[in-house]
Amino acid sequence: MIQIGDTVRYLNSVGGGKVTRIDGKIAYVDDNGFETPFQIKELVVVLPAGHEKPQGAARLMFDQKAFDSGKAPGRQKATPAPAKEPELSKDITPPPAPLPPAPETDYGNRLTIALAFEPSDIKKLSEATFNAVLVNDSNYTLQFFLAGRAPECAEWSVIYQGDVQPNEIIDLAQFSHSTLGRIERIVFQAIAFKQGKDFDVKDPIAVMRKLDLTKFHKMHCFRPGRFFDSPVLEFPLINADRFQKQT
Repeated sequence: MIQIGDTVRYLNSVGGGKVTRIDGKIAYVDDNGFETPFQIKELVVVLPAGHEKPQGAARLMFDQKAFDSGKAPGRQKATPAPAKEPELSKDITPPPAPLPPAPETDYGNRLTIALAFEPSDIKKLSEATFNAVLVNDSNYTLQFFLAGRAPECAEWSVIYQGDVQPNEIIDLAQFSHSTLGRIERIVFQAIAFKQGKDFDVKDPIAVMRKLDLTKFHKMHCFRPGRFFDSPVLEFPLINADRFQKQT
């Protein structure tokens, strides 16, 4: 059951916020300073009241653990420890446990992926460093790599390779003004799939584009957006299955 103070996400639209009050079957959500009424059945708890995100944790747009905690009655009830499994022979490697299916959004079957840069100090952009993050606003797991190169180089260098889970934002790398030139041109390649459930196959993803590095010097180019409350510089890669063409 949703309670006052819960952080929630909208099931049928993008966004979310913190529940400020409840009137019957209507919950009022503070979304960037605006209190908006929603039917409780249209909301899902991503962080129960009184819970804090662990220091250094990835910025999950949909937190499975908190979602399960928010659904369960009696949130303070301790979870019993699982029974200890007998030790296996050192010569036997058990198969990895399958991941549980991730919660899905109504719009998430169309891929929306973005690259964003968070400045260390928005008021001192000339001295700031920039944290590059990848946004996966979809119901798909992505296996991907991001590579970059300077205009005068013919070959690419991998910036990050790995996985990103559905509805997740992950850190990739940090850059200063002296190293941003290495990623003036970027390429993002990925395959998309779902764990533990059926899905529609997506074409392999390959997006190339040129980043406008002059924007990293302009404060007005950094602003809160679709995925961030703080000012960021955002470069869309895919929007609702539409690929960003090379520029």
